[in-house]
Amino acid sequence: MGDDILEYWMSHARELAARFDIEEFDTSSAFWNWENFGEDIKTIKGRLGITDWYLDSLGLRVDLETGEALDTLTGDKVSINRLVPHLYYYSKAKDKGEAGEWVKFNALRGSWACRYSFDEEDVNSLKSAFLEKREKLFEALERLGAKRVDHGDAAFEISFLPHVKVLLIFEDEDEEFPASVRLLYDKNSIFYLPHEMLGNISWMVVSRALKAI
Repeated sequence: MGDDILEYWMSHARELAARFDIEEFDTSSAFWNWENFGEDIKTIKGRLGITDWYLDSLGLRVDLETGEALDTLTGDKVSINRLVPHLYYYSKAKDKGEAGEWVKFNALRGSWACRYSFDEEDVNSLKSAFLEKREKLFEALERLGAKRVDHGDAAFEISFLPHVKVLLIFEDEDEEFPASVRLLYDKNSIFYLPHEMLGNISWMVVSRALKAI
C-alpha cells in the first residue's frame, strides 16, 4: 500500500501548518520563498545527489548558499520561488535511490489520493511543437539538460532534481494512432517529492521547453 509515503508527506505538511500562519500570506510566492525556507534547503548540500554549491534544474542554476538563480537560457537572474517548495520537500526526502523503472503518475505509491495533481494536458501541449518543430524541440530539451534515450520514436530523460527523474516519450502518428507525448516518472520519485510537487513538474518541463525553443 502507498499510505505510508502519503502519510509521511502529509506529516511534513502538518509541520508547515504549525510553523507558519498561512493566513498571513497573500500569495504562494509570499510563502514559498528563500527567506522562509532557505535554511532547510541549504541542508541538501553534500547529499541527495548534490555534490556542489549549486543545483541545475531545467536550465536554472540555483546557488544553494544564497538562493540566487541564473536562467542559463537568457543569462538573466531570476526568482526561484516556483522551485522553493520542490527544494524544501527534497530536503526532507527519504533517500531510497532510483528505481530505474518508469511509471505513469497514477502508478506512483499513494497517488490514488492525489490523482488530480497531474494534468495530462500540460504534456499534450508539447504535441504541436513535436509535429511542427521536432528538431528545435529536441535541441531545446538538450539545452535544458535532457539526455536522449532509446524509447518510442524519440525520448529524453530529464533530471528535475538529482533523484527526481522523468522520461518524455514521443510517438509518431501511424495508421492506428495519432502522434503522442507521454511523461513518466522514476518509480522512486515519490520518496523525494510529494505528489503535488511531482504533478506540476510536467507544467514546468513544458513551459521551459517551449521557452527554450
